[in-house]
Amino acid sequence: MKNIMHSKLIYLMVFILIPLCSCGYQLVKEKGIYGGDISSLSIPAFKNKSFEPHASMYVTDSFTREIVLSGLFKVNVNNPDGYIEGTITEIKILPATMNAYGLVVEKTIYATVGISIFRNNGTLLRRWDFSDNETYNVVDINAEDFNKRDALKRLSGRMARKFCSIMLIDY
Repeated sequence: MKNIMHSKLIYLMVFILIPLCSCGYQLVKEKGIYGGDISSLSIPAFKNKSFEPHASMYVTDSFTREIVLSGLFKVNVNNPDGYIEGTITEIKILPATMNAYGLVVEKTIYATVGISIFRNNGTLLRRWDFSDNETYNVVDINAEDFNKRDALKRLSGRMARKFCSIMLIDY
């Protein structure tokens, strides 16, 4: 009786295991995109076409951090498979809210960044444009620059996460 139950259990396990193994999924063989053709990237400082000083430093840092955290690529290694060109095309700062006396209490920073991925030989693979905004407090005049930098870091971090999500979904 035990042998019959044992054999039925084995048949049941084989019957369940065959469809699960034949579903077509396979483990990823290589990091990167295009089947592992691009597994390492060089990320130079982004070009800043806006009039906002030091913006490229914050945006480049955010994108580099998110790409490293995604684990999809090795970053800034010798002889990379490709490189990223980033361009900050626009940064606008506009008043968002005012108090009863007509003084600005909050401002909103709008940023647009263009990202391109190239192969090592210079062939363009894909280009994306990202835009985002963040509101920050300007009540304390001494903390306005700090708040603006912090808002720029937060919004560039969000754009970088969007970029990494798109890379994981598309490739």
